[in-house]
Amino acid sequence: MARRAFVHIGTPKSGTTYLQSLWWHNAGALERQGLLLPGGSADVQFQAAAVVRDNADVLATMGPHQLAAWDRVVDEVAAWDADALLSQEQLVEASTADARAALDRLRGAAAEVHVVLTARDLVRQVPSAWQQRVKHGSPTTLRRFFTRVAKDDPSFNFWHHQDVPRILERWTDGVPPEHVHVVALPRPGADRDLLWRRTCALLGVDDAGLDLDAPVANETLAPAEIAFHRAVNAHFRDAHLDVALSRRVKGFMEPRLGGTPAARIALAPDMHGWLVERGHRMVDELAAAPWHVVGDLDDLRPDAEPGDGVDPDAVPVADVLAVAEDFLAAELLARAEPPDPEAVREEGSGTREPPSRTALARVVRRLTGRG
Repeated sequence: MARRAFVHIGTPKSGTTYLQSLWWHNAGALERQGLLLPGGSADVQFQAAAVVRDNADVLATMGPHQLAAWDRVVDEVAAWDADALLSQEQLVEASTADARAALDRLRGAAAEVHVVLTARDLVRQVPSAWQQRVKHGSPTTLRRFFTRVAKDDPSFNFWHHQDVPRILERWTDGVPPEHVHVVALPRPGADRDLLWRRTCALLGVDDAGLDLDAPVANETLAPAEIAFHRAVNAHFRDAHLDVALSRRVKGFMEPRLGGTPAARIALAPDMHGWLVERGHRMVDELAAAPWHVVGDLDDLRPDAEPGDGVDPDAVPVADVLAVAEDFLAAELLARAEPPDPEAVREEGSGTREPPSRTALARVVRRLTGRG
């Protein structure tokens, strides 16, 4: 039986990809310190989380071995004699009943079960959550997304993922308050690794000698790239609601974007003001709760005044077209077949250089009437 089982349940867009990439990149070293990542991979933990929350759409894509992922994870925890960490942000979607059942299973595998939730201020969360939805196939604008957020409907997917007090209510049945940990994402401008240090302190990890260069990043797109992505998504009806189609859209688009320097997304004054007020209410509720806070809850209070940035719903058409040109040029290069050695003329080194991306971009500009 494990000594402690930590269940990191999210929230999405609160540094989860950064933390998970470091944990999995250092899984062997962490295990030698006594912290096991059961399942052996992030994919297995994702499958286990899908079973926990009984996600029918995802379960329909899984085979028998994958459907047994949760059982395997629990068995590994039970066979371990130190600490274990399960981290999957989709666990925030679990119902009270599903969360209770998962915690009960883990109580049979570990002497202590701890629930860990990372959180970020709402002014930063809303644009990030909207962008993530676009990446998964939605054509919605930030304004339309915010309009739904501002209805404060607990059934809306955003609040199901981001209303931290309600999430913890679903996930803390029978868990002692001192075993419920809210880790605050640092404010902008803080040391890049402060979130990592906060989680290390919680988990009892000594990061001396660990490789802290995260090999995976959840890429932030530039406003013009988001606008281009939305335009493409409009051709796929409700792609973000279809698991298989959403994966195809994201898998195709995401590797081909991210080359344009990102810019801070600006919220309109009414959006910013509403989120500041709602964010303060959430933090006040957390401050009154008995849960253990790692870091400073004031890090979750949004800045009173909006900063400078770009309105992603009003990107100039020329900027979007420039992204489309680069996208097409990169795709043409990726699809270009290697030269036939028999057809290559004996010049220089005997190889033929493929057309440059710049040259292809010029072709695209001519085709679109911009060159």
